[in-house]
Amino acid sequence: MNTSSSLFSETHTIATYQVDSNCRLTIPNVLMLLQEIAWKHVNIHQLGYQDLHRQGLFWVLAKMKLVMHRYPKWTDTLQLNTWSKQPELLTAFRDFEGRDEQGNLYFSATSSWHILSLASGRPQAMTDFAKAFPHLAGEHAIAAPPAKLPAPANPQQTSNGVVHPSDIDMHLHVNNTRYVQWVVDSFGFEFLQHNAIQEMEVNFLSQAKDGDAYNVLTTALSDTEYITAVQGQSNLKDWVRVRIVWAL
Repeated sequence: MNTSSSLFSETHTIATYQVDSNCRLTIPNVLMLLQEIAWKHVNIHQLGYQDLHRQGLFWVLAKMKLVMHRYPKWTDTLQLNTWSKQPELLTAFRDFEGRDEQGNLYFSATSSWHILSLASGRPQAMTDFAKAFPHLAGEHAIAAPPAKLPAPANPQQTSNGVVHPSDIDMHLHVNNTRYVQWVVDSFGFEFLQHNAIQEMEVNFLSQAKDGDAYNVLTTALSDTEYITAVQGQSNLKDWVRVRIVWAL
């Protein structure tokens, strides 16, 4: 494990519970690994969950872009690297890479984050964060920040459901990887058997709670590219928007 101030690295062996029916690491599990290593990195700099909670604050992931160059499979060794980039007024930026034992790239990712007030839910200025947290200037896994995604135009409903207790995280909201799982599952088993996600962008817009009902709405931009929203049934508000490019 590399715990240098600006770069944090750790190694994983891909387990059976992290792969799909093709023995590939699933996209929701990629996101889980990325968020866990992000937490570990900020935690060693006293900006983790407990540190912020004592100040009445918490981290939220706002946007993520992930590019899969190839997939780790069951029993493969995965080296994860992460580093912070120069923050803006209300936004922190973090990049990730996944590599094999020889240093060859599995995937690249970039993300944007906010620190919110527990009391008001409002984003906090990154002034103190910028002073306290080291960043790698000029180092990019993906140079451009994650984009703001449009709502799907004239979408078709591809699935629906209800938030269950197992979807809820420590903040008493739906864990963000669950939204992505619902979107991926909406494409159906046969499609997923024969196709793989090449690129994904996610915007996390609103928080859902236990018992909330939702629809998954999708528009095809081409044979390989789709925009999907998970939308609450009660107020027709998008909780998350996802753009996926598939390798067919």
